[in-house]
Amino acid sequence: MLLGMDLGFRGVEFLLVNDQPTTRVHPQAGTINSRTMEHFRRLGLSEAVRRTGLPLDHPADSVYVTRIAGLELLRHEMPTLREKIGNPGPWGETRLTPEPIHRSNQRHFEPLMYDRVRSYDCADIRFGWRLVSFEDRGDHVATEIEEIESGRVERVSCSFLVGCDGARGPVRQALGIRYSGRSSSNKAFYDGRMLSIFVRSDAIAGAAGMANAWHYWTINSRGRTDFITLNGEGEYMVLAEVDSDRAVSDLDVDGIVRNAIGADVEFEVVSVREWLAGLAVVADRYRRGRVFLAGDAVHLFTPSGGFGFNTGADDAANLAWKLAAVVQGWAPAALLDSYEIERRPIGIRNTRVSGAYAEKIAALAFADTIEDASPEGEKARADLREQLKVFKEEFASIGIVLGARYDGSPIVVSDGTVPPEDDPAVYVPSATPGGRAPHYWIDGKISLFDRLGPWFTLLRLGTDAPDTGALEDAADGLDIPLSVLEVNEAGIGELYERPLALVRPDQHVAWRGAAVPTNPETLLRTVTGG
Repeated sequence: MLLGMDLGFRGVEFLLVNDQPTTRVHPQAGTINSRTMEHFRRLGLSEAVRRTGLPLDHPADSVYVTRIAGLELLRHEMPTLREKIGNPGPWGETRLTPEPIHRSNQRHFEPLMYDRVRSYDCADIRFGWRLVSFEDRGDHVATEIEEIESGRVERVSCSFLVGCDGARGPVRQALGIRYSGRSSSNKAFYDGRMLSIFVRSDAIAGAAGMANAWHYWTINSRGRTDFITLNGEGEYMVLAEVDSDRAVSDLDVDGIVRNAIGADVEFEVVSVREWLAGLAVVADRYRRGRVFLAGDAVHLFTPSGGFGFNTGADDAANLAWKLAAVVQGWAPAALLDSYEIERRPIGIRNTRVSGAYAEKIAALAFADTIEDASPEGEKARADLREQLKVFKEEFASIGIVLGARYDGSPIVVSDGTVPPEDDPAVYVPSATPGGRAPHYWIDGKISLFDRLGPWFTLLRLGTDAPDTGALEDAADGLDIPLSVLEVNEAGIGELYERPLALVRPDQHVAWRGAAVPTNPETLLRTVTGG
């Protein structure tokens, strides 16, 4: 739907086929990171998305406990949404981005995306349909789609096909593309068979033996869970380890939830899904011919770090403008080659970090005396606290979120400068070509990103910025959509370190310099795949 929104925003006709009858009901993916929120902002949906999920003043802490009604072991304090929006927090989010991280589940924000993606005149949205077959015929893709309820089949000819259909989707399998990377060991929590349990209860928050939180990690001798507050109004998602040899129907799901709560309160188990944790795999290819893959179809994560959905969102933002440029005729088909070149290394980078987080979670060790009111119990809790202190980076990971770079891409023009070191927990703004354009508050209140054009934007920074008429004329002659933004503030000049910067439609810096190149047509052809 995010890919469709971006295509619709750019006026490209598209057909979206989804074999589910409605948007998601069972919870999944509870974190929208700053980069994804920036994409929502660019597409005009961020304010509506922020009205879903955790309320403004709900505690966003992550806390390790024996049980929710039991003992608190360690708390990682995090600002509420109101605090993040109003003040530069420990991640410096309001300085680095106009959109701080938001805790909202797909079951809450997908309906907003559905309404938006259907609103475009160029959209044909088919929920309750499935892809039956496809064939890449060189100049187009021939497909068959079926309405599941009626069995009605339609033949559709399209310029390109994108499989956003997940790990078991038919597109990747039909292309014969395999995953590579870290498999699950099936031996530990977050590294084996798990259940996702959707729970409703008005009583759990009141039964808590501590201050409220967003995220409770329950740890006791009878099992571990990841107990997540979804909306602050009694909805929870519980991720629990289970015996790999027993069928779901034989498991005491109510008992798993009750053990994690640690109090005799009423709750309803709405739905249960089985899944496999510990994966950190990336597809060997992101494309064959006119058929592309994005999201879980090309990378699978364990939820640690919250990277899965968000990495897929960045895939969509990278691919959408390139498809639009080729379909509209102002960029050659070679531009599409850059999608795999740019995004696959990011998939490998992000799954590697997420997999390392999952390994740390799985490796936690604690004694069965963890809940005992005894010297042995106190020592067990103290030992576990020491292990838990290393985990806070998982809940920030601002370097992963904002630091993705496309160095070495054929559509990025290097200026010879060295970008900052890639650190999962640290983001250093840099306008070195290839990275996300550094954010800046114009006049201290207007986001630079809100002033960027929908396509390429040429930034002219400072009162002494050189004349860019030759570059503008070259873009006009090549039919490349280009807008010019002048910002005459010292702060942004220091941030970008050059008076000129060319920003791509996905907000990454394609080029920067002190003057317009002597052959601006060559620059423009390069950044558009020519």
